[in-house]
Amino acid sequence: MIKVDFKKAAWRLVNAGALLAVIGLSTVQGQDARGLAGRRHPVPAHRVVNHDMDEDDDDILQVLEEEVGTPPPGVAPPADTMPTPPANDKETPPEEPPAPWTLTNLFDNCDGSNAFKDCGVKISGHMQWGYQDKPDGAFTGNGPFVNQKEWGMLALNQQYLFIEKVADGSKGWGWGFRVDGMYGVDGNEGQAFGNINAGHWDYLNGLDHSAYEYAVPQAYGELAYDKLSVKLGHFYTIVGYEVIPSTGQFFYSRQLTFWNSEPFTHTGALGTYKVTDKFSVLGGWVAGMDTGFYMFNGGSSFLGGFSWTISDKATLAYSMIGGNLGWRGNGGAINSGILSLNWTKKFSTVHQFDVLDSNLTQLTQTNVPGAPATFVFNNTPANFRDPASFTPRASTGFINYAFYELTDKIKAGVRLEWYKPDGDSHYTATAGFNYKPFPYLIIRPEVRGMWSPANQDIYTGAGGFSGKLFNQTVFGIDAIITF
Repeated sequence: MIKVDFKKAAWRLVNAGALLAVIGLSTVQGQDARGLAGRRHPVPAHRVVNHDMDEDDDDILQVLEEEVGTPPPGVAPPADTMPTPPANDKETPPEEPPAPWTLTNLFDNCDGSNAFKDCGVKISGHMQWGYQDKPDGAFTGNGPFVNQKEWGMLALNQQYLFIEKVADGSKGWGWGFRVDGMYGVDGNEGQAFGNINAGHWDYLNGLDHSAYEYAVPQAYGELAYDKLSVKLGHFYTIVGYEVIPSTGQFFYSRQLTFWNSEPFTHTGALGTYKVTDKFSVLGGWVAGMDTGFYMFNGGSSFLGGFSWTISDKATLAYSMIGGNLGWRGNGGAINSGILSLNWTKKFSTVHQFDVLDSNLTQLTQTNVPGAPATFVFNNTPANFRDPASFTPRASTGFINYAFYELTDKIKAGVRLEWYKPDGDSHYTATAGFNYKPFPYLIIRPEVRGMWSPANQDIYTGAGGFSGKLFNQTVFGIDAIITF
């Protein structure tokens, strides 16, 4: 007959129950944290952790037998004390959510491998359809020019695709690249219009169709070593808070400051050095503003700044461009500061302050028989309210955002802007929601109020528009599908 040590068996059962309770509690806590992290800037998971239950059972038995130990014969555990695992016993890491589906998944093989993923290459994009009932002084209608009919209709704003490989210098030399292409009524904002003279890169290249344009806003290579990485080519600016891709911001519409006083793209070189895990500096040379592999008016500028994670609740970013700005003047600078604050798990704010100062003058078109039209600067200072330029020589922008997560799928936002180009104040107040019924779909309704006591001018343009552009209310809604 097999002799059973009931005291030892009971002791092991108590320890097994306690250990399983600890593991279960850790997993639940990990799931809660995962649901709250990264909602504003989700980062795709690079791997999925799978747990084999049979191996876990063996591990539990091993812990019980080797680490917890068996009490001496005749000694019972304290009646009111729960046994605890050793101090060096680590929590089981929570499983990471599956990476979102992208176009890269089209190249999965039958065995589950993927040549692109294995090499760190990602192919992805989005499609955005939207409607605005009026021009808004920014993207919709082409700013104060109002020369493109992009309102009062359902429009394809962006059909966007990109392929990228991020340079990883953590193990020595690493290389990467990125190429973006887009088509839609937002295409002209992505083009290198700072080239001014047609036919360079993607500006007025003969592929546009009325208000629908093609653009290649990014095409660069990247090298990295240890904490330093350098982009070489054509890339988006680091100046300001809002961006060209519709997936990179909360609102459908854009700031007046962003459209009228900040660059969109550059051509040149930009380095990033990670001083610490919380502080990075950026610096490089670019051929002015909004150029694509072309130097208009001898454009040559410094582009740089820093990014500082002050705490888990505050980050500060500063960026600037200074020098010969190309189409925005042969002398000038733009400085931009952004403070982001997470007040609670659901409530956050962003505060941006921009200053532009330049010697920009108006452009004059020259026509030489048998030669393409070209543009040169004259001696008349540019002015935001002058139809000959509709471009500010100097400006100040102060923009504040507030965001609140109502549910897992609905987030509310408000944007208040004060924009003062060439001495006249303009105000906008935008309120809206982001509704995300599925991971790949987001719907964004909004209302935008605009008023400027100093600018009561009547603007006329495409589609028979005639009205006080900067004194009106605009309604908009769009939907974005990511893939």
